Amino acid sequence: MTSSMTRPGLLACLILAAGTGTPESAAAQSGNDAAEGAIEEIVVSASRVQQPATAIPGTLTILDAETIELQSAISDDLASVLSNSVPGFAPSSQKLTGRSETLRGRNPLYLIDGVPQHNALRDGQRDGHTIDLAFIERIEVINGSNAIQGVGATGGVVNTVTRAPVSGDAWQTDLRARLTTADDLDSDAYGYKIAATTGRGSDAFDFIVGFAYHDRGLFLDADGDPVGLYPTQGDIMDSTSLGLFGKGEWRVTDDATLTLLVNDYDLERNGDFRSVPGDRAAGIPTGTEEGDPSAEVGDPARNEVTTVSLTWRQDAVLGGSLEAQVYDQSYSALFEGGTFGDFFRLTPDGGPFLDQSEIVSDKNGLKTTWNRAFVDPDLNFTAGVDWFRDDSAQELARSGREWVPETRFETVSPFLQLGWTINEVFTLSGGARQENASLEVDDYTTIASAGSTFVAGGEPEFDETLFNAGAIWRLTDSWTLYAAAAEAFTMPDVGRVLRGVSTPGLDVDSLLAVEPIVTDNTEVGVEYGDGRLTARATYYESTADNGARLLSNEAGIFEVERQRTEIDGIELALDYAVSDTLSVGANYSRIDGRFDSDGDGSVDSDLDGLNIGPDRLNVYAEGRFRDDIRWRLQAARLEDRSFDGPGAPADAADFDGYTLADAFVSWKSDYGVFSVAVENLLNEDYFTYFAQTEPFQRSDTYFAGNGRTLTFGWQRAF
Repeated sequence: MTSSMTRPGLLACLILAAGTGTPESAAAQSGNDAAEGAIEEIVVSASRVQQPATAIPGTLTILDAETIELQSAISDDLASVLSNSVPGFAPSSQKLTGRSETLRGRNPLYLIDGVPQHNALRDGQRDGHTIDLAFIERIEVINGSNAIQGVGATGGVVNTVTRAPVSGDAWQTDLRARLTTADDLDSDAYGYKIAATTGRGSDAFDFIVGFAYHDRGLFLDADGDPVGLYPTQGDIMDSTSLGLFGKGEWRVTDDATLTLLVNDYDLERNGDFRSVPGDRAAGIPTGTEEGDPSAEVGDPARNEVTTVSLTWRQDAVLGGSLEAQVYDQSYSALFEGGTFGDFFRLTPDGGPFLDQSEIVSDKNGLKTTWNRAFVDPDLNFTAGVDWFRDDSAQELARSGREWVPETRFETVSPFLQLGWTINEVFTLSGGARQENASLEVDDYTTIASAGSTFVAGGEPEFDETLFNAGAIWRLTDSWTLYAAAAEAFTMPDVGRVLRGVSTPGLDVDSLLAVEPIVTDNTEVGVEYGDGRLTARATYYESTADNGARLLSNEAGIFEVERQRTEIDGIELALDYAVSDTLSVGANYSRIDGRFDSDGDGSVDSDLDGLNIGPDRLNVYAEGRFRDDIRWRLQAARLEDRSFDGPGAPADAADFDGYTLADAFVSWKSDYGVFSVAVENLLNEDYFTYFAQTEPFQRSDTYFAGNGRTLTFGWQRAF
């Protein structure tokens, strides 16, 4: 498949597939580094190309360790950290599910040191809960569809870079502790977290190991009432998580290293409370009460994820550098259940009974990347090939029945990238990636609620060539223009398609709904940076001829609908260093999305809140009173949104906006760094974006947002 790339004004040139950003984008989260020129040296590992950020067009945000520590003190949830920092990232649902947490209206691909966390075949939408934030050193966010990291990045890439092994022959240890409570000090709302890492190095080997234990209490709304639990998808409140982390680097030779990463993350709801349905029409939120929920939902929801990777890096390979990574991820997600009318009946004539589902997935992969830079001309050449395999299934955990049959997805993907800088003024770059994918499903029979329908297996194959093109033009030392276009490739939620087949006589090869989704992203932007002021403005469009939306059937179970989708938006960012001790800034995103509800090839209805986030303005001020006292104030305004068109949700799913403010202050002493963070500083009474716009308007998803919440922290490194 080829992309037309017909945006007016796009330069017909070559660009990096990742579509990452220029230094001002990164500097927005890096204090005064831009003023010192340090940002010029950043190499974005998410791009897979050994180039500084200055040579890569597009929109990029880099969150450093200090920013992650600050934002996670306010809310220890990756989606909250991203929505407070990254233009175009939708608000956090404040739940275990990532439903509605989109980037530019599409799903981001989460990575841990380049290892994909996405479950392409049966998307449980928990990709953001696979590692504890205490182990993350940097987050690289690439906005917009791209294919450089493989399947899944239709909205962009979120690459979490883990903490580096400790070098030197002395032990280095980092201890952290936090206590979280609502402002009325309700004992049910108490939560705490302890984390530690330690490591040392030698002549040939460096390592770091760590653990993080997090016990979350209830979240309370602005009135002091417990926020409603999400009984099906799972919740992060009333939960316990344990993260284990290890990373070692062996210097095999002077120019070759071998790095081992092990990350294990388990999160489970405690099961001490149960959900109480609300009343949307009366404005009564979903609630929570003390009690054993097992008779209603079964075992508490949990996530169990283990990621292992082994990475070989070597210089002087055919005049360039080689990186090869092999990885494995084991993933299990248990969802809470219910009787759901007659959905889980054993036979068409059977009665309702309690059951719950579990997604299991084993992913393996190999990623190879070879880079070579040529000085004259200033040319960068990158080539590689990736292999990826995902074996997934979904079973009804209590009765042992197969809901989604075991399914294998496999891709072999060679790619080629070129980058050419002309007189340090123009950078032209680009290339292509060939996705050779196959899907393998054996014969199976759907469960009774889908008519106990026999479906013949199959092995459909999909081949897509994904192109990208663009350029950077450095008008002056301060002004830069860029243009970019890239395609991305992903699979629809194949499991939802397979489990919902109710028409006899079909086979997997004939199911059009399992065909891949290819998105086209084009953008143009301008950036300014003079050492004190950095600013960026971007306009983008994203189109999928055969996109995928989730709809609910009569039993309340989500199904996949394939429809054309078109998204466009603008993103603005500004940061200004008022002085050496004070910085202010803002970012703004506006996004619109439409889909074709009647299949005539023309979009006619607004995409709902599960897909499109609200227009959003983030502002902040931060600084230091003294060298040892740091502070930050930030606020976010989420604007009203309505959904129009024949296929749009009812007016009841419209969004009434709200404004939230947070505060943070830390004091560095001889005994460590002490901090206080306040989420929802003004105790705004609101319903979350997900709760308001959830198109099915269920009584058990009408969630109030968190009220004023305090977190007291301590950290010491020695």
